[in-house]
Amino acid sequence: MNANVSDYLRRDFLGHVDMLELLEMGSSSVIYGGEDGVILYNDMMFSLACAPGAERDCLRRLLAALPETGGCYVVLHDPELKTLLLRERGFSTFMDCYQCLYERAEPVSYSLPAGASIRPLDQGHAGFVHAHYQTVDDEGYIRERIEAGMFGVFFGETPAGFIGTHDERSIGLLKILPDYRRRGLAFALEAHMINHSLRIGRRAFGQVSVDNAPSLALQKKLGMTISKSVITWVERP
Repeated sequence: MNANVSDYLRRDFLGHVDMLELLEMGSSSVIYGGEDGVILYNDMMFSLACAPGAERDCLRRLLAALPETGGCYVVLHDPELKTLLLRERGFSTFMDCYQCLYERAEPVSYSLPAGASIRPLDQGHAGFVHAHYQTVDDEGYIRERIEAGMFGVFFGETPAGFIGTHDERSIGLLKILPDYRRRGLAFALEAHMINHSLRIGRRAFGQVSVDNAPSLALQKKLGMTISKSVITWVERP
């Protein structure tokens, strides 16, 4: 079944790159895969893509798979599904975003200001990352992401920012402390993570909020291709 699911998702490679990555990681299960759509499950996160006109059938399959209670996320790859799911099960919107994918083979060239260096973070930096990354208030998750591979930019021993990847390997957790902004550090950190992803044989991709104009501009500057379609994260606390 996974081969058929992959074939379906590859029809819109950029729009479904997150689902393809989950599928190839081997950590997700296929709840449904057919000519009219795909539903994946990975650690309380459901991802759903469907063909035009099949939204209600795919939503019915998703609702049958959702736990009755407890927190979870659903990543929707069709705008029609957002309205249906918010109305059906009381979810709320977490983020509307574009997919961004680095499609080139060559690494991104970057430079650092004098005195700056980029190096891997270790668990001793978990408190620092947790204190400065507001999107996820979960130190356990931060420690998992450090274990998976996060990088920091430093001036001497003083951390000035960091970057990592999320569960589905999308590049994120990017933060530059206010005193160190406008020095090209965000570009350098993400370029470093893109190059690292290429070096270990992964796709370099990310998801950026449709309202985050500075980050979208950064992705374009890095050479990322940005999807025209929007995906929506919805959550149930």
